[in-house]
Amino acid sequence: MDWRLMRNQLVGQLRSARMIGVIVISCMLVVVQYLTTYRASYVTPSSESTLLRDVMLFSQYGTGGGMYLLLLPFLSALLGGSVVSLERHAGRLPMVVIREGRGRFVTTAMSSGFVLGGVGGIMPMIANLSIAAMRNPHLNFIDGVSADARGRVYSSKYILISSDSWIYPLYEFNQVLCILCVVLLIFVIAGLFSTVAVGVSFFMQRKYTEVLVPFVLSLVWWMLPSLTGGKIPDQWSHVIFLDFAPGADHSVRWQNYVGIVLSTALLLALSTVLACVERYRDAL
Repeated sequence: MDWRLMRNQLVGQLRSARMIGVIVISCMLVVVQYLTTYRASYVTPSSESTLLRDVMLFSQYGTGGGMYLLLLPFLSALLGGSVVSLERHAGRLPMVVIREGRGRFVTTAMSSGFVLGGVGGIMPMIANLSIAAMRNPHLNFIDGVSADARGRVYSSKYILISSDSWIYPLYEFNQVLCILCVVLLIFVIAGLFSTVAVGVSFFMQRKYTEVLVPFVLSLVWWMLPSLTGGKIPDQWSHVIFLDFAPGADHSVRWQNYVGIVLSTALLLALSTVLACVERYRDAL
């Protein structure tokens, strides 16, 4: 891997108009989350003071989180998926491949795409956490039990993360560690979506196509439960397992862990196959 080329790719993209676009979209998602939480027709119950009340995915209120998860593959590919395409359309790709060697260039491009995609993916969450921390610099624990021993629901109790959520044990154990793990998980998933875009760009000449491919793939994967009549669990999609604040029935909660492992493995496998085909294209 060429560290100098990787640094140039990272710096170039982080200073580009695409980065500005990611920041603008991130701010728009935060605004949507705030407006649909506090300007909606319902009134959220009071609770212990915590910045997570205003943060997407951690709060069950607001629609910003759902939009964020749908746009996650697009955001990651927008920032990191075009490192090869930009070299091609600038006319530098043949020269770079000859200078670096195909294998070395592929490894560098995939690595740059992963890092940039991860940054693009976590940008809305980082923006939301930063703004929420400035508005409400507290992190008190909020109990997620929504019903008593007899099964009667607490109608007036504020629930941040349901006790039936797959991530609740970690949230209960340590909130800071929970936040870090969530950000890391989003970074990895987003980074792998971006590497798929980079892998696709090796074989597609049309400009910007690689940015849309991960988004389309994620939509198809998200709709598979409906298309297969429920044979594939909903929890296998990142749109569901990353929306962790709501609880799930104990009989299917473990499917979220399967979804995390399976999504990561499939994206990694697809990226690896595309990279290997490109690496040995001359031999093939």
